[in-house]
Amino acid sequence: MPSFLISDTRVFDGERVIHDHGYVLVENNSITAVCTVKPALLPMDCVIVQGSGCTVLPGLIDAHVHAYNDVSFLEKAIQYGVTTVLDMHDEPHWFQNLKEIADKRNDISDIRSACYAATIKNGWPSTIVQLSSPDPDAIDRISKWPNITDVASAEEYVAKNVAAGASYIKLMEESGHTFNLPSSILPIPTPSIEVQRAVVEAAHKHGMLAIAHAISERDTLRMLEVGVDGLAHGCIDALSQELIGAFGKYKPFVVPTLVVHASTTGEEQDSRERFARGLTKSEQEHMCGCLNISRQGLSMKNTVANIQVLKAAGIEIVCGTDTSNHLKGLMVGASLHHELWLYVNRCGLTPSEALQSATSVTARRLRLPDRGRLREGLKADLILVKGDPTVSIDCLTEIVDIWRNGDRLKRSLLDL
Repeated sequence: MPSFLISDTRVFDGERVIHDHGYVLVENNSITAVCTVKPALLPMDCVIVQGSGCTVLPGLIDAHVHAYNDVSFLEKAIQYGVTTVLDMHDEPHWFQNLKEIADKRNDISDIRSACYAATIKNGWPSTIVQLSSPDPDAIDRISKWPNITDVASAEEYVAKNVAAGASYIKLMEESGHTFNLPSSILPIPTPSIEVQRAVVEAAHKHGMLAIAHAISERDTLRMLEVGVDGLAHGCIDALSQELIGAFGKYKPFVVPTLVVHASTTGEEQDSRERFARGLTKSEQEHMCGCLNISRQGLSMKNTVANIQVLKAAGIEIVCGTDTSNHLKGLMVGASLHHELWLYVNRCGLTPSEALQSATSVTARRLRLPDRGRLREGLKADLILVKGDPTVSIDCLTEIVDIWRNGDRLKRSLLDL
């Protein structure tokens, strides 16, 4: 693999712009120099990549996806500069297959996974999977998911997931009251608070992060009180003072997933259509469709306001979408750009803060020390875009080049 130097370019290192005319040198899959002047000595085979008028930044990380067993999901993600995806519930053997492929191919996104989430019979996400998945075997698969009903099964579940290669543990706390679902299935069963706490304690015993699905105020508070490290969704209810206090006490990170909230409420259609441009007709129809399953009267207003409150309180925002190839209103890759746009244009984050949420903050909070920043010795997962996305987040879609592990994505794949 030839070495290369991105020359005379704005350098956003995952935290800030360190120079408007900087240089990034890559050798043997890794970043070997990030500097403000051109290196005096370059490798013999070094290729010069002209970066004038552009910005180089770390590859983006989507901290909430569901890839199932679909290699095309990873192929599509990287075309949008998403070099790593973090799966939040998958069949372990499906994840292992995708990970094996991703370890051999640099033209697809890398992947990490929770493997199975900590599920209970008839609990979340069986409802949404049956509503959205075209898989005729879905019901059979669901019947084999974990059924965690006591402390012993919680500890056994975590041990099995660790052995299967999980990078973190995912809890499910979903009573269903924020959704317009048949009364016959409400409330959706959830593990007891004692069992949820046992899952968290077992995760921490194994040195793993515990990340929770929770959307309502009640469910979010329960998850904070059992000690989770992060929340995989923003809360759709208005935050009470009790919940704000719990956030301040426990300091979890939050993955807002505004794009999936917008799909459940049917909002943000204009901005959704904007990011669907360039997709195939069927992809546009999928992304511009909506789930429309939120309870009447709920909207993104609370979710957006909550992110503003939490950010002001020092809670870290991690970018994620909840994208899968089955969930209407979202599209892998495109929805991450939509999510970041919403952070800036709805929640009031600066473009730099939005970029941090998909690079350095995610890498730090999700324990990915080899990526998410431009530093000597880290993985050469990079994207080069026209303009300055720290001034206008719109520039992030103007992708010129993408590298994963120092391998340049074929330009034919960048015609988005």
